[in-house]
Order: sequence, then C-alpha cells, then structure tokens
Amino acid sequence: MKKVIYNKEDLSDYYGVSAVIKNDKEEILMQEHSKFGFWTIPIGKVNLNKNLVEGLKKEIFEETGLIVKDLKELKQKKNCYRRDDKDVKVNLHLFEITKYSGKLKNKEPEKHKKQEFLNIEKIKKIPYLSDSTLMFLEYLGFKRRKII
Repeated sequence: MKKVIYNKEDLSDYYGVSAVIKNDKEEILMQEHSKFGFWTIPIGKVNLNKNLVEGLKKEIFEETGLIVKDLKELKQKKNCYRRDDKDVKVNLHLFEITKYSGKLKNKEPEKHKKQEFLNIEKIKKIPYLSDSTLMFLEYLGFKRRKII
C-alpha cells in the first residue's frame, strides 16, 4: 500500500460524518477513495466548531451533487488514529439519508475513482472498507475483522 500524505486537516481532531444513501433498489452508494485506497459510503470531515448536520449536507452535495432533504442519525463512535506520530481524535457519526433530490454525479473525481450503488452482499465482499462503512455493517449486525 502506498504511503498516505496527510494534510493539516487530516492531523486535527474532527467530526467524521458518513451517509448511507440508497437508491430505489435498496442498493447503497459506495465510493472508491483515491487517497486511502478503500471503498466507502460517502464520508467527510466537519470541524468541531461547525454544525454537524449542515456539514454533512455540504459534504454530500460537494461529493455527489445530491441535496439532502431528510436524514436520521444511526450510530456514533469515537476513534483515535495515529497519523504522522500524532493522535487524531475523530467522533464518527453515521447517518441514513432518508430523502434526497438531484442527480448523482462524481463531483470530486480526484478524490473518488468511482461512485456506484452496490447491494449489501457485494459490499460485504469488498476487502478494504472505510471505518465508517464497517460501522454501518456492524449496525446491520454483520461483523468482520478490520483490515489494517
């Protein structure tokens, strides 16, 4: 695996926001993340002094072009990551987007190689998933060992 180059934002404590977005076939939107090399549900960072929900809505629009109309929080989890010899505290917040509008578009192709809707069985078989995606699978009752 290639060495990840962290920016200043990656090395500060933050809220991690993630969104489960389903299409009419109940498939879940997944993105192949360029920087970290994993597949993930849409994720983003929100500064600790910002509004969590507004930050999530902004991240979703910036990445996908979708406008969040309604959502519900599913789960929270505290993580600590070691990055460049620094402990970074991340409060992960998992949301389900229950209503949205707009047309899906990969608005950040430099960050996401691909965006596609996948069924849960295909997602379970992906070898390298983000912590937020693993948190969603755990929420559904499916557990597996995290690959590091």
